[in-house]
Amino acid sequence: MIWIDTKSDDVYYNFGCELYFASEKRLPDDVFLMWRTTPTLMIGRFQNALGEIDAAYAREHGVAVVRRLSGGGTIYTDMGGWQFTFITDKNPGIEIEFARFTEPVLGLLVSLGVKAELTGRNDITVGGKKISGNAQYRLGPVTVHHGSLLFDTDLDALGTATRPKAYKITSKAVSSVRDRVTNIKDVLPPEHADLTALEFRRLAVEALADAEYVITEEDEKRIRALADSRFRSEEELWGKTPRFGIEKDVHTAGGTFRIGMTVKYGVIEDAGVEGDFFASPDAAELLETALKGTAYAPESVRRALESLGGKLNLFRAGVEEIARGMFE
Repeated sequence: MIWIDTKSDDVYYNFGCELYFASEKRLPDDVFLMWRTTPTLMIGRFQNALGEIDAAYAREHGVAVVRRLSGGGTIYTDMGGWQFTFITDKNPGIEIEFARFTEPVLGLLVSLGVKAELTGRNDITVGGKKISGNAQYRLGPVTVHHGSLLFDTDLDALGTATRPKAYKITSKAVSSVRDRVTNIKDVLPPEHADLTALEFRRLAVEALADAEYVITEEDEKRIRALADSRFRSEEELWGKTPRFGIEKDVHTAGGTFRIGMTVKYGVIEDAGVEGDFFASPDAAELLETALKGTAYAPESVRRALESLGGKLNLFRAGVEEIARGMFE
């Protein structure tokens, strides 16, 4: 097993690194990554972003939001936790299979005296509380398995950030199951109670890898390109959601805009606007026309509404405020 230190806490870079070594640069043995991030919400491939997170909380607290390539539910990560990745082309068959990759991690935890066990389809738990969730996807013959490890994560932030604000939304996307969670640090036996997050990673690398690969300048260039094109873009985050309907109330000093939309794979198919706001007589129709056919992403919506200029004649409300409110 070859260990790669990404030397980064940027989630977009780390997912770019994962994709690069899975799709463009194959090493002579299986690859193991273990990385962490600044506060981040990772949304499953098939989920509706607004149905899974508190977008306003994320923006106000500087929490990054990313859509990963694997399925499963939304998770919160920060510098108190770890993400691990296994990349291999030695996995026979095409079915998703978790045990092969979770068992080495489980073995490490047990060796530290943690009474952990595999439960459900993809979790590691202690006393019924989740400490690790796992997900997986394939790129041709290559299997990418990644998982989270709650070592000393801010569980209050986790609970808040993954709780979407109340609004009417109907969707065919998969919703997360909120599991009870705990930190590994809180269930370590007394002899390991002082173990730090970095020491924990060192033990994991020693147990699971026997060689190291150092990222080159050429690797770095491609990793950053993949990070930007596949993970950092708004289109990737908001545009990978199946058809859903949403009704959102945007409150402004000039009144409330109730905006209903049908969105399919990131494009607004239909829109309706009503409310108690003050504006020109055709403002609702102008807003609806501007939204239809627009990519469902904050910047795209903002640009579409700004293109209306002063035609709306809004009272104590601005199109930028409306566009922002549509994603909170």
